[in-house]
Amino acid sequence: MRLAFLSIGRHIHTERWIQWFAENGHECHLLTVQPGEVEGVTVHDITSESGPKPLRYFFSLGKVKKILKEIKPDLLNTHFLTGYGYWGHFCGFQPNILTVWGDDVYVTPFETGLKKWLAQKALHSCRALTGDSTDILEKCVELGANPSESFRVLWGVDFEKFQPFDAGHWRRELGFSDDEILYFSPRSYTQPYYNIDTVIAAAAKVVEQEPRARFLFAGYEGDPEPFRNKARQAGIEEVMAMVGRLPHDEFATALNACDVFISVPSVDATAVSLLEAMSCSTGIIISSLPSSMEWITHEESGLIVTPRNVEELAEAMLRFANDEEFRRKVGEKALATARKYAGFDANMEFVEKIYRHAVGKDEAGPMSVCLKQLRSGETGNT
Repeated sequence: MRLAFLSIGRHIHTERWIQWFAENGHECHLLTVQPGEVEGVTVHDITSESGPKPLRYFFSLGKVKKILKEIKPDLLNTHFLTGYGYWGHFCGFQPNILTVWGDDVYVTPFETGLKKWLAQKALHSCRALTGDSTDILEKCVELGANPSESFRVLWGVDFEKFQPFDAGHWRRELGFSDDEILYFSPRSYTQPYYNIDTVIAAAAKVVEQEPRARFLFAGYEGDPEPFRNKARQAGIEEVMAMVGRLPHDEFATALNACDVFISVPSVDATAVSLLEAMSCSTGIIISSLPSSMEWITHEESGLIVTPRNVEELAEAMLRFANDEEFRRKVGEKALATARKYAGFDANMEFVEKIYRHAVGKDEAGPMSVCLKQLRSGETGNT
């Protein structure tokens, strides 16, 4: 098939998704305002520099329409409801498959009446919808998506890279010894709802009771300095490392080098980092969001805490420090769940089936991950 994608350029989610289709024999075109080389993919710059933002948006829409008319794709896959989703709707091209990411559903549509109206238009008009949890699909249905054409597709994990292995050398290079308990928070420094300040406050409480506790922060975007200052004020600067973005391959090493993975946002879809931590059999602490609790069961495959609850988070961190056998058991359970549902190739095969259904080559999409089926509790990776 000849496939066109409207998506955020120079982003690992975009690149992994499109390159899978390029590597599997499809002709792929990326239309983006963040152009950059993507191997095996033709990249089209739709940026407009003229005038105020609404006018630039209008001119970019004209570029989208022109490029789609020239390349004549079999299908358009629009990624991210905000911005790109609006272009996907107003360009009028069908079939258009819309893929939502996270705060484009949970946050942006509720900021203004106009943004909600635009989100409703885009979700109502798309031929099919994909999102990475049942919860995010339900939110989309509330805004106008069709549950019969809504499919849970995970960003997926490369199990060749993300699997349990010994990474003790990596933690030692950072100055952490083997007998210490290393907690790892890898969320972005950009958004307050990732609650890194809560992790820092809980870490300060943990250190008072557990002298072996050490902390690694690795934000993939934004400035770490404000959080470094918070850590200094909390008195944990001497027992932590705070770094920026880790290369994707090195992230697997970091997960295996740490003892406990922490992701406690107030708003989120299914974090890829969570699935990758599960795939490395790491002890996991998450916040009580439906999209995360879809994969982690409290006391069985991890620990669940209330967002922004410092006391609960500190207690969960100490639980893992005090019970190595518990940490091992829940890690094994999380690994089994990831292996069952989170494979990258398996999830991309779902998408390919959705594409084939949209262009009339298959009678139905992957029904095991269709929202209507997921609601009934009949789930599976087929």
